[in-house]
Amino acid sequence: MPNNTQYWFSEFYKKFSTPLSRFIAKRIGADEKVSEEIMEETMVAAWRGLKTFRHKSSYFTWLCRIALNKIADYYHDQVNSRSGIIVPLIDSITQQDEKTLSPEESLALTELRNSVNNCLNLLPYEKRRLLWFRYWKDMSYAEISKAVGISKRAVEGQLYRVKHEFAHIWQVRNGRQPR
Repeated sequence: MPNNTQYWFSEFYKKFSTPLSRFIAKRIGADEKVSEEIMEETMVAAWRGLKTFRHKSSYFTWLCRIALNKIADYYHDQVNSRSGIIVPLIDSITQQDEKTLSPEESLALTELRNSVNNCLNLLPYEKRRLLWFRYWKDMSYAEISKAVGISKRAVEGQLYRVKHEFAHIWQVRNGRQPR
């Protein structure tokens, strides 16, 4: 790495920005704003990690790996932000004082709880346990990671998959066509 790292990095950026932008766009699709954001995050991460680059691959391959990680982070954030809307709504419904509910509302709430429990019971114990830690115990990914003895990233991935599995079961059991 030359002494003048800023000059070197500007040349590095000029050389790799166009092919890297194409690489990201192919994976993200037509959303230019998201592609640009991921491109910026990738280049910032590359700048910060430049001293740790071991020359085991080409610079472009290294940048692509960083970009893939940034794309995965983007999709994780999208899933988490969308699921964060649903869970508080369910919590607010189930935490209402049942004495203030009409008999019909109370019956509907009981049916909803039973339906959720029936769907949960169709999942294997380990998957139910992850959902229980996350949504009933309100544990962070790091806390769940320690409790079950797997990495935080593995917890995120497994919760992502089990939420989709639960949604599929819910749709099938409630007469909706699964996506």
